[in-house]
Amino acid sequence: MIDRLTALLERFPPTVRVFFSDTLYDRFESIENPEIGHIHWLKAGELEVYANNRLVGRLTEPGIVFCPAGTLHKLVPNGQAEVICAEFEFGQRFHNPLLNIEPSVVLIPISQAPEIEAVHSLLMNEAFSDRCGKSFGVNQLLQYFILVVFRFLIRTQALPFGLTKALSDPKLLKAITSMHNEPARNWSLESLAEVAGMSRASFANHFKQATRTTPIDYLTDWRISLAQSKIASGVSIKSVARELGFSSPATLTRVFTKRVGCSPRDWALQLLDRAVTSD
Repeated sequence: MIDRLTALLERFPPTVRVFFSDTLYDRFESIENPEIGHIHWLKAGELEVYANNRLVGRLTEPGIVFCPAGTLHKLVPNGQAEVICAEFEFGQRFHNPLLNIEPSVVLIPISQAPEIEAVHSLLMNEAFSDRCGKSFGVNQLLQYFILVVFRFLIRTQALPFGLTKALSDPKLLKAITSMHNEPARNWSLESLAEVAGMSRASFANHFKQATRTTPIDYLTDWRISLAQSKIASGVSIKSVARELGFSSPATLTRVFTKRVGCSPRDWALQLLDRAVTSD
């Protein structure tokens, strides 16, 4: 069986922080931040959920509000609601392709997601308990929970397009995971179509319908995401270019600048400046 998610999880391991675990009497409003995702759990009560000041939907039973890409959103309880609210980082600043979802805020009733229900029960029991080590236990469960949510989105094909849609498609799965696992390989449209077992034209059309981008553009974005992650970790531009299959550091710089809007060196300096400012 092809592993759809490990390459993404290893390159962008999620970190999660709970900031609210109690009864919500008044609304919660997020601050727009494209580098931070949110996930909220409704234990009891009812919630109206808004994204960019438009009603997304209502949870009238235990469920999840999943907002991975920092979209401005708010929760409005009907009377009161028991909720957990958490922030998580999952490679948002490096444009992790898993997070490019539409709609940008997803509601999942627990009754519709049996694979989520067991973890949800453990999480609720831990978060609303007085046990010692509660915060540590909740944060560990939350990291696993992120994985389970993406498994659900892939299995159910709940989103109309994007990476979860492509990963659920057996015609595209081998090609996408091959790009994830071997980003430095000299891929072409023809070689990717061959991995997928499709003609060049059929593969290109099928890929575009599922992801709203072309295979080569997706590959380029994936390489740049990895380049950003490596540069942020202190890897030299020369080493990054070699590791990711760019013909030279100059080629990496040219492609990086076109995609990100500045050179790798300038981008790294911006990261450093933001880190100093936040401290």
